[in-house]
Amino acid sequence: MNLEILDFIIVIGIVQGVLFSLAILFSKYFKSSTNTYLGISMLIGILTNVQYLAVKYHWYSEFPKFAIFEDIELVLLLPITLLFYYVKFLYPKFKLQNKYKLLFLPFSISVLVNLYVGGHAHFKLYSLEDLYWVPPFYTVEYFFSIVLNIIILVVTYVLLFKKTNTEHPLVNHSLKWIKLFFYFHVAIIITWISLEVVEKAYPNDFNFILWLILNLLFYWVGYIGIFKFRLARNRYEIRKLIDKEVKTETIEVSIKDKKTELTQDKDNEYLQDLVSILENEYIYRDPKLSRNDMANRLGISVGYLSQMINNNSKKSFSDYINYYRVEDVKQMVLNTDFNKYSMLAIGLEAGYNSKSAFYSGFKKETGLTPSEFKKSHQIS
Repeated sequence: MNLEILDFIIVIGIVQGVLFSLAILFSKYFKSSTNTYLGISMLIGILTNVQYLAVKYHWYSEFPKFAIFEDIELVLLLPITLLFYYVKFLYPKFKLQNKYKLLFLPFSISVLVNLYVGGHAHFKLYSLEDLYWVPPFYTVEYFFSIVLNIIILVVTYVLLFKKTNTEHPLVNHSLKWIKLFFYFHVAIIITWISLEVVEKAYPNDFNFILWLILNLLFYWVGYIGIFKFRLARNRYEIRKLIDKEVKTETIEVSIKDKKTELTQDKDNEYLQDLVSILENEYIYRDPKLSRNDMANRLGISVGYLSQMINNNSKKSFSDYINYYRVEDVKQMVLNTDFNKYSMLAIGLEAGYNSKSAFYSGFKKETGLTPSEFKKSHQIS
């Protein structure tokens, strides 16, 4: 394959990466402290691609002052921003305290030193005579960058695979995305180190392999991102509709096979409080809702909560919550204001934490998939 074609693929990846990074950083549908680290990391990865193309096509020969850009060791920065992305994804309440900012120190030192040397070498701002320390510094910088990236991979591996799920507030997160992202990260670092070793023994330009893998990451994140962008936008707009209480009486009547209300013991104040919380505060829309949370809210034991629900509805706690979520979905899918939104977005806003949980929960309650239910109630 012609390497010029490969470079064209890299350029397309750069453009897509830039657009998606900007969307992550500035779109109201994506914007979050977690995604900020992802957007910054992608931009840094894109800049490393630009560095590669600049060297290959001798841009610095035409614009020598820009050669200082090549001296910026982004491999000292990228692993840190990626680490913060992983940590923030797993622990949403994580705060970037001053002690964590020390991780940026190696990159900061590298930038200052390279700017200092670059002022002499590229801009001729001053003359430096004693530069004997520069080659050893670059050697240390080189090996340190490799070690740093390996350490970050190990730390991330421990966070993702050695910690139990109960230690992560991940109820409404899927680890599939972050683990696949990590596998790409590992592939990039292994390829980078392998190419460094190969090129020492067989000098040649094999770097295009690394940049292709990096661009595969851009393409993959962009592809997933388009789907997630649409999903995030749908959920944002659905939430606005729900907040405006677009939940009409006519929809209630139109559901012919709607189950009767759950049996309620009017003498049981805890049951009345439970129903009130669910129907007035819509707490079932919280995908993190658990029996412990509800029992604590009511001031009763978990066992009594389960017994109370079963005695009055013949349902378990999870089935009882599922009932309310299904009723929420029914009302939304039969409301024409929600027609333009995906079923998945509607299910997630009703409180489900995944597509599989949504479809299985809905079918368990109704015997139909959400699409089948909607179709069965459409006016012919």
